[in-house]
Amino acid sequence: MNGKPATPPFSACWTRLAVGAATAATVVLGTAAQATAATATPAAASVYYTPAQAKAKLREAGITWRSSRNCENKNKNGCTSFQGIRRATVDGVIALKRASRCTIVITGAAEIPPHKTTGTYTHGKGYKVDVALNPCVNRYIPQHARKIGSATWAAGSVEYLRESNHWDIKYKGGTGPTTPAGRAWPTLGAGSRGHAVTTAQQLLRIKADGRYGPATGQAVKTFQRKHRLAADGVLGPATWQRLAPTLRSGAHGSAVRALQAQLRRHGARIAVDGRYGKATATAVRTFQRGRHLTPDGITGPTTWRRLLTAN
Repeated sequence: MNGKPATPPFSACWTRLAVGAATAATVVLGTAAQATAATATPAAASVYYTPAQAKAKLREAGITWRSSRNCENKNKNGCTSFQGIRRATVDGVIALKRASRCTIVITGAAEIPPHKTTGTYTHGKGYKVDVALNPCVNRYIPQHARKIGSATWAAGSVEYLRESNHWDIKYKGGTGPTTPAGRAWPTLGAGSRGHAVTTAQQLLRIKADGRYGPATGQAVKTFQRKHRLAADGVLGPATWQRLAPTLRSGAHGSAVRALQAQLRRHGARIAVDGRYGKATATAVRTFQRGRHLTPDGITGPTTWRRLLTAN
């Protein structure tokens, strides 16, 4: 690959699909959309990155790629090619990198062999990438997506299939949310202030003053080491996932007090007594209904995220 725009060798038999008045018409890209950047229509040009553009975006995000044969030929087995890669696919991998803070290594992209060639969402049509397995990615995806099969997870329009030596990731409609509810955990670090910091301090069982100073940073590092996370002192998604426990009726302690304080911030008239009784469960259900969540009265990851990020 020489970095110049190239024509994705897709089938020329795609047609326009009428979706109806509610969604107007969705155009399934045909031959004209496969032209090079120099001759493509503006609409088509917005759908794909050229190989050079894709590699520049990935490199800027700290994402690397490799192939077993050290090649970039779209039509050759063992290569990793960005010829005909969709923008949403590249942007989706970058979103995964930023949300997870994991090392991301792409081992397959828009090349045709040895991947499946039938269907809409294929590697050859630019919808999929393969990402090498590593402990961070292997932990992050199951924690932030819902399981839909024996080795398959989904978050929004993104599907993750764990195979023997890589994650096969399909970006059907965009980058997808970084979490199933579409709201990421807040990322907190030195200098952060506010209610989310207070909640983190309560969960860490340290002085809760709402300021992310050295003591809070050290407490986060200690917690991260205990749970075998990267001890960087930054409270991001992976740390929140371990720090904020799932709570339900009958629970008690500092985590329940942190929850009750958050519920009061959102208007609940309950006592901050550390007991997950009927009043707390009712307040959780009321909050969940107001955010279109399942009103089960259980405070799991999705409810915690919304409590921490909702105004």
